[in-house]
Amino acid sequence: MRSIIALALSIAGLLVPNLAVAHPHIWIQQVVRAVAKDGKYTHVEIEWRFDPFASEIEIPLIDENKDGKFSSAEIKALEGDMMPELKNQGFLTWLNVGSKDVRPAKLPAFGARIDDPATFSLPDWDRSAGDKAGMPMPENKRASQPAGPRPTGPRNLVYVMRFELPQPGKVFSVTTFDPDDFIRIEVNKDQIPAGCALAKSTTYKAEFVRGYPVFADTVTCQLP
Repeated sequence: MRSIIALALSIAGLLVPNLAVAHPHIWIQQVVRAVAKDGKYTHVEIEWRFDPFASEIEIPLIDENKDGKFSSAEIKALEGDMMPELKNQGFLTWLNVGSKDVRPAKLPAFGARIDDPATFSLPDWDRSAGDKAGMPMPENKRASQPAGPRPTGPRNLVYVMRFELPQPGKVFSVTTFDPDDFIRIEVNKDQIPAGCALAKSTTYKAEFVRGYPVFADTVTCQLP
């Protein structure tokens, strides 16, 4: 199984776009959950809800028996396909427990599901914008579209990844983004955990078109 998401991760950063206009090709809504034990945070769980367009390309590749849900074997195959790609990209994630930002050191516990009906959708946007302007994109980086609309409505591919923090602590932050803005990741501001706050990073920015930055979302959590 070789997915558009795996291709996006492996190709991102290989080209320097010289485009007049461009938009992300894949959009992800991220939900952050803080996990605490004995008065300290120990893990952070991030949930990725892929936009319905990307989901309709990916789900048929994963759901091999076409029953509309993922079996444990299908999730295991997805994990084997995607985790190496995500690990190579540092899981697109930075963690901080109060000293410095670091990539996750260990593979996360991984799960996946289909949200049907969709729990995340967004207004239509041109996923191919910029592909034919300036420097042409190679075929395997062009935005693909599903064969046609589902008569029963949109749905989401969902990844769930639980990362161990570098060390237990009362404060941590998590920032997840694709620096090339091929994949746009935005935190769901309506599902911020208690004791946590959402802000824009002043350090990390996604920039598909140089000079047009999109600053990353950072969630910071603190226990009393």
